[in-house]
Amino acid sequence: MTSIEALFFDVGGTLVEVSPSVGQVYADACLRLGGTVDPKEVQRAFDAAWVSLSAEVPPGADRYRLFDGGERAWWERISAHAFDLCGVSRAHRPAVDDLRAWFARAEAWRVYAEVEEVLDDLRGRGVRMGVISNWDSRLPALLGTLGLAERFEVVVHSAEAGWEKPHPEIFIAGLQAMDVPAEKAAHIGDRFEEDYAGATAAGLRAVLLERDATSWRGGGASPLVPREDRVADLRAAVRRLLG
Repeated sequence: MTSIEALFFDVGGTLVEVSPSVGQVYADACLRLGGTVDPKEVQRAFDAAWVSLSAEVPPGADRYRLFDGGERAWWERISAHAFDLCGVSRAHRPAVDDLRAWFARAEAWRVYAEVEEVLDDLRGRGVRMGVISNWDSRLPALLGTLGLAERFEVVVHSAEAGWEKPHPEIFIAGLQAMDVPAEKAAHIGDRFEEDYAGATAAGLRAVLLERDATSWRGGGASPLVPREDRVADLRAAVRRLLG
């Protein structure tokens, strides 16, 4: 196996997760305005809104550049559609800017338990590290707020790169920023199409992170991934890629 010089990481579902859920955050924000809605109902509505609006995005295109108003307009459409689906009145809907501000705070996220230890170990071993993520412009600042930014040599996100995973161009942007050839790099992420298939098509090694039965959302394609490339956490991912 070709020796790996650089590791790239996805962010959501790989390094961090929303905590509490999006549904809980939205429901709490509604409650502060006098509205009552079940957090689970809001979560289902948000997920449905995300799927519906994502279907309008051409494969590999950066969704945050598709609308007048940029990423703010995207999130406004998502939240409005979700609130429509679960019947939240206009008077009880929080402003999109308030919701965006909340998700830019450390309190909205949980860093997975093994992440800092694994990243520090890799840095101590001299492994170069970067991020390749489908995320809006808040990502670099959020990683800093969470105390993760200093571990990464580069942070490539779709809002800046102009492409979303699985498009090869976002992986190429990461490789170019690190000045490393694809055959010397690997990517770790929790989505089959975006992370595993996308990275592999771009020439990188890849593993698929399956933290639990519910966190993997690859549309049933997981059996297409060799068992040895399906890992339970970052420690197992590093063992698979670096030995």
